Amino acid sequence: MAPPIPGLDISYSSFQGGKVKEVPVIRIFGATPAGQKTCLYIHTALPYLYVPCADIPIQLHQKGDSYAHDVALAIKKALKLKGNAGSRQQHVHGCSLVQARKLYGYHSSELFLKIYLYPNLVSMDIYP
Repeated sequence: MAPPIPGLDISYSSFQGGKVKEVPVIRIFGATPAGQKTCLYIHTALPYLYVPCADIPIQLHQKGDSYAHDVALAIKKALKLKGNAGSRQQHVHGCSLVQARKLYGYHSSELFLKIYLYPNLVSMDIYP
């Protein structure tokens, strides 16, 4: 995690309604064919997960982004309660409804929530 670089990283979260404090930066170490040691920095790579929404009533499908925003707020609130309630740490970057297919088997496309998270959750003790 590092402070965002303007113009290179995500520096504003429309879900949070403010500046992003820290962004993930992936560092890949290696060597060139000539033997020089290198380090590659990869920016704008936020981890995400898909949550199936097959049981959502049709009325909520039509609301779309407002439903996704409500779910993301609930996740944010739950993570703040589990962690330090006074913490100003950001957990959820955003959430949206997407059409996707399940990875295994032959399935038609379904509706999923795609939730972008900040990787600082790994350092929290979120599991008892």
